[in-house]
Amino acid sequence: MNKSKFLRWSLLICVFTIPLYQQLSVKILVALFLLSIFKKLKIKAIFYNSWDILLYILVLIIGVMYSNDTSSGLRVLETNFSFVALPLLFSSAFLAEEDIFKDILISFILGLAFACAVCLCHSIISFLHTSSTGAFFFYQFTSIIDFQPTYFAYYLCFAISVILYFTHYDKNKYPPWISVGLICFFFSIQMLTAGKTAYVAMLLIFSFFILKSLFSDKRSFTTRLTFRISILLLICMLSFNYFDVNALLNHTTENSDYWERIPLWKAALKANPSFLFGVGTGDYKIVLNDYFRDHGLEQYAKSSFNSHNQFIQTFFSNGLLGLLSLILLMGRPLYLSVKFQNVLGIMTFFSFFIYGMTEVFLGRYQGVVFFAFLHQCFISHYNSQNIPLTRKGV
Repeated sequence: MNKSKFLRWSLLICVFTIPLYQQLSVKILVALFLLSIFKKLKIKAIFYNSWDILLYILVLIIGVMYSNDTSSGLRVLETNFSFVALPLLFSSAFLAEEDIFKDILISFILGLAFACAVCLCHSIISFLHTSSTGAFFFYQFTSIIDFQPTYFAYYLCFAISVILYFTHYDKNKYPPWISVGLICFFFSIQMLTAGKTAYVAMLLIFSFFILKSLFSDKRSFTTRLTFRISILLLICMLSFNYFDVNALLNHTTENSDYWERIPLWKAALKANPSFLFGVGTGDYKIVLNDYFRDHGLEQYAKSSFNSHNQFIQTFFSNGLLGLLSLILLMGRPLYLSVKFQNVLGIMTFFSFFIYGMTEVFLGRYQGVVFFAFLHQCFISHYNSQNIPLTRKGV
């Protein structure tokens, strides 16, 4: 096996483990990063693919320099390690092949399917022992793989988007029933994660495929298939949200990601001492917790909550400079997707703006590696071919 094949298979294995076992994916990523350092680095390609990432990391590093809690700042940089490692891996020439791009996405979907199966089996076993329906929902559901359920819902949202996309545009290598089965399986699991933010993203994605099918000039089998699936799942999702599932199961709102976040947003905005620089990369917890205690929000301080808004959190920790770098980081792949008329890219990166409204998804490794992986996967593909995945798929 030559070096190119070894690197490719190692990357596919790393991608497979991202939704399944994050400790293993980190170790593989570190190993690949070290191997990449000893290879001949393509500095121009790395910079071209990831200049926005480098800018974001630079802002975080500067924020560490004026933080009082340097150790916390360094831990933030450690969490963002994927932003450093992945650009080196995705600068390799083999990613110019379109089938490799698809293989990377398929590896992620297979890993996610395996993770879902593990969670479901664990929940069934727990239910048989405890007779508690809570084993199938939110934190208890994903506890076996040590995953935050809201982020798991984001992974599922992306996987459903990919499968719908390849089914609609007839780009699948597999029989349609496999695609339909996977979509329904992922959708069922997503309902169990109770990720309300992901529901909003799915609402937009289902609506797109419904409208696209209605106004399509060519009514092929795959077009009709995605239309029917989208209609059915949209009705199921709206019905699921119409009924108060938590009340039916005698649960509290702790069994979902829905709760009032506005006080946290206001607190982070008011606690920010510097419009331009923020409190520093490492001081956001100390300053925000002090504000919580001073204003009678002891429960938030006890839980050490962040602002639960990616844009507000970045503005709070790194000021206007950080917010601008974040917008560039999130906006660049979305802009390129629009420019190249890549429907899958548009759906993927627009969803991150939705996620950022209620979660600090770049505050956990699970969110950082997911975004960094997709960011570099799509941008490297665009830059290596200088063409979209499909110009006819709009």
